[in-house]
Amino acid sequence: MSAFMKSNIRQLEKKIILYTCKVITVICFSASSFAQDASPTLMTPENIQKIELAVWKYAIDTPLLLQTIDWFSDLARDSREPVALAELSRLKFMHAQIEPDKDYRVHLFERCIAAADQALTLNANDVRGLFWKAVAMGKIAEDGGILNALRMLRPMEELLLKVVELDERYENAGAHRALGRMYHKLPGFPISFGSNQKALAHLKRAHELFPMDVITRAFYAELLYDIGRKDEASKHADFVLATPIADEDTLEFSEYVDIALTVLKKTGGSNIKVGNY
Repeated sequence: MSAFMKSNIRQLEKKIILYTCKVITVICFSASSFAQDASPTLMTPENIQKIELAVWKYAIDTPLLLQTIDWFSDLARDSREPVALAELSRLKFMHAQIEPDKDYRVHLFERCIAAADQALTLNANDVRGLFWKAVAMGKIAEDGGILNALRMLRPMEELLLKVVELDERYENAGAHRALGRMYHKLPGFPISFGSNQKALAHLKRAHELFPMDVITRAFYAELLYDIGRKDEASKHADFVLATPIADEDTLEFSEYVDIALTVLKKTGGSNIKVGNY
């Protein structure tokens, strides 16, 4: 979850601003208005606030996350609202992220996909359902070995491309970011469909849309280094390491800090201070 989203949650917790539809739109990083999609019953501002708080603190407050999942699962049990079911998928994704047991983690990601599929049955163009299904499939591919990965990759690509088509800004341009990473890390033809050219296009666009996003900057830095643009890579890596990381984000962002550190070591290092690491 991005630092920008966390900033909004802090404002909500301190009651500095009212939880208006405009704030909801900012939180969701969606070009379309959440209020246009949301049910007047389930996706109220108060319910969205509870979900966002649980997602923000998922890595440091597991009881809150699990309580929120139980509460919202009951609330959405007979729901016909795709956005509500997609948000349940998102919550379940966060639960799976912190599960240490590999087999059970895969099971939890499968439950995330099942909730997303429920949303997509009701609305095949629900951006949230498409996105959380795709990223859950990616996590299963990571845990499931090469055969599982090969089975998942093309469907993931299709889902993410559809998200880009419908709302490229969703989750801090998360679909662009995921596609860029996928194309960068996969081998090219004839083994797979990796492409540094496609990776560059997607990560560049993600950076244009959300230039302060740490995850995008880390992925972009690594790609730029690999294609020989070392000075640019170093600047993006410097940005990642200079960005303060909230305690709630330390676990999640450590991976991206490591990517940035590796890039800087390869480019000759930097004197920049590493956030709060």
